[in-house]
Amino acid sequence: MKVLIVEDDPMVAELNQQFIERMDNLDVVCKADTVKKAQDCLQKWKPDLVLLDVYLPGKSGLTLLSHMQEHQYHASVILITAAKDIQTVKEAVFYGVADYLIKPFTFERFRLAVEKIQRLATVMEEGNGINQAVIDHYFNKEEHAGVEKKKTVEHPSHNLPKNLSKNLSKLTMTTILKSIQELDGPFSVETLAREVDLSRITVKKYIQFLVDDGFLVESIEYHKVGRPLMLYQLNPDIKEPPFPWD
Repeated sequence: MKVLIVEDDPMVAELNQQFIERMDNLDVVCKADTVKKAQDCLQKWKPDLVLLDVYLPGKSGLTLLSHMQEHQYHASVILITAAKDIQTVKEAVFYGVADYLIKPFTFERFRLAVEKIQRLATVMEEGNGINQAVIDHYFNKEEHAGVEKKKTVEHPSHNLPKNLSKNLSKLTMTTILKSIQELDGPFSVETLAREVDLSRITVKKYIQFLVDDGFLVESIEYHKVGRPLMLYQLNPDIKEPPFPWD
């Protein structure tokens, strides 16, 4: 799927692109920081998916939805914005956006939004008839319920060491998990790297494993200046650590 990112903050646009690159069969073909540039991207690339911010310089991102409707661009749209007012939500519903993500959001929530669009695109490409089950699978919102509360994940104490990839050490993982529990709250890669006295690159590998395994959840902290900060914390639905400390 071809993806257009419409975002005026270059750091946030880069973060959205990184999220896209973590998923399969997606390709960012164009990035725009104004509605006019986004219109040019639509005309040139005919993207399948648009990640659209509302607060853009000059014109609101919502005007792009009107433009897409008028010119019959059939790309799916995910609004990614800090806008939480009722009128913006109403307009998003009116123009049929596929999903609405409020900044900051987790990669897990982002992934669910994109995968829903990918599922429908796959059905359309197959050219088969669509029955009620297929429609329900796409439009059913229950899969999003509780995402912000995080999914319940069970981690028996013997599972994680067995599933560690070859380039990860059980001893290092134990040290990292102990430090995470001692931090007792959201932390960045840099913070944890200082705690365990390891390189940022090494710590990032272990954190990513724990995120993918559901033991950690990630969120984004936006600042007025500088890059958005990725933060991690224990999944509150996991009652026990992946393996015992003693």
